[in-house]
Amino acid sequence: MSTSTPEYKIEGWADTWARVFRSKMVIVGLIILGFFAILTFIHPVLQATIWAGKQMVYRPETGHDPAIFHPSGPSLAHLLGTDPLGRDVLSLMTYGLRPTFLVAIATALSAGLIGMVVGTSAAFFKGRGDRVLTHMADAFVLLPPPLIFLIASKRGLMGPIELGLLYGLFYGLGPATIVVRSRSLAVMEKLYIDAARVSGGGPRWIITHHVIPDVIPHVAAVVLAGGVGALVTQGFIEFLGIAEYRYGLGNLVYNALVYRGALGTGVPWSTLMAGALSISLLASSFYLISAGLREVGDPRRTRRA
Repeated sequence: MSTSTPEYKIEGWADTWARVFRSKMVIVGLIILGFFAILTFIHPVLQATIWAGKQMVYRPETGHDPAIFHPSGPSLAHLLGTDPLGRDVLSLMTYGLRPTFLVAIATALSAGLIGMVVGTSAAFFKGRGDRVLTHMADAFVLLPPPLIFLIASKRGLMGPIELGLLYGLFYGLGPATIVVRSRSLAVMEKLYIDAARVSGGGPRWIITHHVIPDVIPHVAAVVLAGGVGALVTQGFIEFLGIAEYRYGLGNLVYNALVYRGALGTGVPWSTLMAGALSISLLASSFYLISAGLREVGDPRRTRRA
């Protein structure tokens, strides 16, 4: 009579990253995000090379091309056209992408780090600490980050990075902690966790080598969804004009609509679409990565793979 023992697959960092990069949605999202990352930091390069000596035309704040009528459509001199004030739309877009991109990245990184540390700690140590952290997370879920975002922006005391960190703090201590704790509790019931404890593995070793690799797709999915919220909120703040700076993607949309009535011109569609599509595509990159990571973290898909 033969007996067989069940096999338990221990997920490690290599297995996790292999599954992540097999997701087509993750790859497409990363490509779009990489494209906008290049656009975010290309403005000073263009100013120092292609637009060098043409600051009066391509300067985002006060640039004006006197040789054409404004607003104008796309051309070789202005790839995305000009707005009603004669400013180059490509220059405005690449210049305005930076605060939006920085807010999104700061939100995702801070929310992910906070959620992972607090969630895994609560699941591992349990007891009174777990109860306190769980109640804290429930409280932060009731505090909507967009509202805090608007209040902080109205005060004018924070730049894009500070606003992103603030949004990430509230999102990380709320939804991210709840998701990470839930998944970490499931991992803590695995037999290989008991084996790691018996073999002398300490809390830090078990968390970093067994718990975190398993929960990364889940925490990344939820914090990237939070990044979408931060992007939309940031665009709304810029549209309202209550941010401490006056050049962002939301400002592009606002200017395209307001100057149309003030100057009696038609809608400068290149200006309007440059701002609106940039926000939408950048948000879609976060959404695609988040959706792909949700599939990667689905245990049913993992078993089928």
